[in-house]
Amino acid sequence: MATKSPTAKIQKSQQSPDGAELGLKQQNIGAYDSPFSGVGIVHDPLWADSPRTGVVLHECGYLEANQNWNFQSVFGPFWRLYYNSEPGHSVVFESEVVELNPDRIVVVPPHQVFHCRSTKSVPSLWVHFSVTRMLSEKMAGALAFQPTPAEFALSQELKEAILEVRELRPNDRNFRLAKALVLAVLARRELDWNPIIPEHLLKTQRHIEERYGDELTIKQLVRVAGISASKLAEDFKNFHGTTPAKYVREIRVREAASLLLRTNESLDEIAEKTGFVNRFYMSRVFKKVTKESPAAYRRKHRSRTG
Repeated sequence: MATKSPTAKIQKSQQSPDGAELGLKQQNIGAYDSPFSGVGIVHDPLWADSPRTGVVLHECGYLEANQNWNFQSVFGPFWRLYYNSEPGHSVVFESEVVELNPDRIVVVPPHQVFHCRSTKSVPSLWVHFSVTRMLSEKMAGALAFQPTPAEFALSQELKEAILEVRELRPNDRNFRLAKALVLAVLARRELDWNPIIPEHLLKTQRHIEERYGDELTIKQLVRVAGISASKLAEDFKNFHGTTPAKYVREIRVREAASLLLRTNESLDEIAEKTGFVNRFYMSRVFKKVTKESPAAYRRKHRSRTG
């Protein structure tokens, strides 16, 4: 496959799509809070110990006809790599639409809100993974790269390896091919990385992910990290571009969004489960992140499921 430029130009749209345009059709157990979709090959859990490469592979998957790939306000603590051999899917941010097509591999770093949109059924390859380093703040949004010959070859081999297995069982071949594809993409010169995330910050992140429903105070997070409050704030700013409190709220909103679409629980019950002091505070924070109130979010997007 010819490659004229190492980086594909991202197509932008100033028109932010509404819920009707996204047309949510189905639910996927990995769309929001889990790297596991239910239709891919499962490898390592979210907080597995990372090897020397700094990369943990969670799941790889390939569907020859991926239908109704429509999910609203998706965000999570892991990376996502997409490569589609036909156009018809896109990832949508607040002010840009990034099309998935044969001319680009698209990577979405963690902790970014976006929507998944499909207009037709297309062949789709994806890999969910974690990295022990973060990109610099200037590399926000989705990253689109024209596949190199090596990346293209790896993606083709990975598709074949996934189709060969039965009952979505992991094996050494699909694991190594998926990891090789991720490592090849992450080795690109275009990527600007922050320094390696220190262990005390990783420990704090894991604590938040596992206990988002509990009371999480700065004092408690400081104890988990084993550093001062000012140092913790500095590290969150340097590595995540946010504060510890905002990081916690983001995780809670993500979980609340999942419960709104998957359950019939009341707003009071969801607020309690996700660590908000009450439904009113949850509604304020939820609307700030997703631009919709919890009730409107459930009414609009859940009505399109099934």
